Amino acid sequence: MNTQRITFLVVVVGGILLFAIFSMWFIFLRAPAPAPTSTNGPVFGTGSNVSTVGTGADTDNINNVQPITGQVSTQRIFLVATGPVAGATLVQTLHPTTTIVRYALANNGHIFDLPLDSPGSVPRAVSNTTIPGVVHTLWTEAGRGVVFQYLDGDVFKSVHVALPAASATSSTPAPIRIQFLPDNIASIAASPDGTQVAYLLVTAAGADGYTAKADGTGSKKLFSLPLIELVLSWPSPNTLLVQTKSAAGVPGMLFSIGVKSGAVVPLLYAAGLTAVADTAFSNVVYQKTSESGDAHTTYVRNVGSGTDIALSFDPFPEKCIWSVANANMLYCAAPLQFTAWNYLDLWHQGLGNVAESILSFNVSTGASNIAALPGSKDGGVGGAIENFALSIDDRYLLFVAQGNQTLWGVRLMQ
Repeated sequence: MNTQRITFLVVVVGGILLFAIFSMWFIFLRAPAPAPTSTNGPVFGTGSNVSTVGTGADTDNINNVQPITGQVSTQRIFLVATGPVAGATLVQTLHPTTTIVRYALANNGHIFDLPLDSPGSVPRAVSNTTIPGVVHTLWTEAGRGVVFQYLDGDVFKSVHVALPAASATSSTPAPIRIQFLPDNIASIAASPDGTQVAYLLVTAAGADGYTAKADGTGSKKLFSLPLIELVLSWPSPNTLLVQTKSAAGVPGMLFSIGVKSGAVVPLLYAAGLTAVADTAFSNVVYQKTSESGDAHTTYVRNVGSGTDIALSFDPFPEKCIWSVANANMLYCAAPLQFTAWNYLDLWHQGLGNVAESILSFNVSTGASNIAALPGSKDGGVGGAIENFALSIDDRYLLFVAQGNQTLWGVRLMQ
C-alpha cells in the first residue's frame, strides 16, 4: 500500500472518529438550555372568584394579548398569545372553512377566539366571566364548553362555562352559562366527543369515580379504588384509564375502567409508571424507570396481544397527544438532550425545564420524526412544553410554554 493511500485512510478514519465524538458530546454532555424567564405566572384568588354571568363583550383585555404574528410568515412555529394562557383548543368552522384557536387566560379566565387562516386577525372576546388564578382547563363539547379549576381559599373549585359556537365572522357576544361541579375534584377528564366528563373524589377508603354530563349534571358513581394520588383520562368512548401519579423508582399501577360496566381491569405495574392510550384503546404508550431508578424507557403496548415494543426515543407519555386524523400517529414533546432519571419529578415540581422538541411517532411503522423544533429556524423559543392541543385534521398543533405561559402554534402541514 503506497504512502498516499495510507495517508488518505488515516484522514478518513480520523474524521469518522471526530464526528462520533462530537455526536456523543452533543447528545449526552452539552449543557442544558436556559429556562425561559417567567413574567406572568398564574394568580390564585380567594373568596368568591366567579363573576356574574357575562355576555363575552370584553374589550379591556384585548391589549393584554398579542395578535398572531406568524400568519404571513413561512415559519412553522408562531406566537398566538403572550398570555399567561391556562389552556387552549382548536375548533374548525365550515362557513367559512377555517381553524380557530380558542384560549383562556390564567389570571382571569377570560376567553378569546383567533382565526388562524385569516391574515391580520386579532383576538375576539368570547367570555368575560372572571375566574382569578385558573390552574387547569378542560375543554368540552368541541370547544363550546370548558371546565375551569381554581383555588378558592383552601377549596379546589371546578366550574363549567358554556360558550357560544366558534365563528370566524360573528363578533356579536352571546350569553354565557356557568355550572359548578363538586368541590375538591382530584382528577377530571372529558370523553372523546366532549359531551361527558369523568372525575375522581377522594374518600376515607380511597377514591370514587363518577361520570356526568359535560357541565357536571346527571352524575353517577361508576367505580371505587382503594388508592389515592390518581390521574384519570378518557382515551376512547368505552374506556377510562386510571393510573397512580408517577414518581421515579416508585411502583405504579395502570387500570382500565369500563364506562358502562364500571369494571376495573389492571393493565400495567411498573416503577415510575406513566401512560397514555389511543382513541381506539388498541395501543398504550407507557414509560417506566429501571428497578434501580437510574434510567427510564418508553414502550408501546398492543392491548390485544400484550406485546411491548421499545420506542426509538423516550418521550414522557403525559406530554403526548394522539392524532384524530391518523389513529396510529402520536405527537410528543421530548427533551433535546440527556435528562436526569428523575427529570419528570422535577418538572412536576416546577424545577425542571430543558429545551424540548415536538416529535411524531407512528405506532404501526415505528417511524419517528421531528415535527417542529422550537427555538430553531422553525421559530418559537426553546424550553419545556405543556398543554398540547391538536386540530382534527392534524394541520395545527398548540402548546403552552412552561414558565411565561405563552401560547404557540405549529403548522404540521405547510
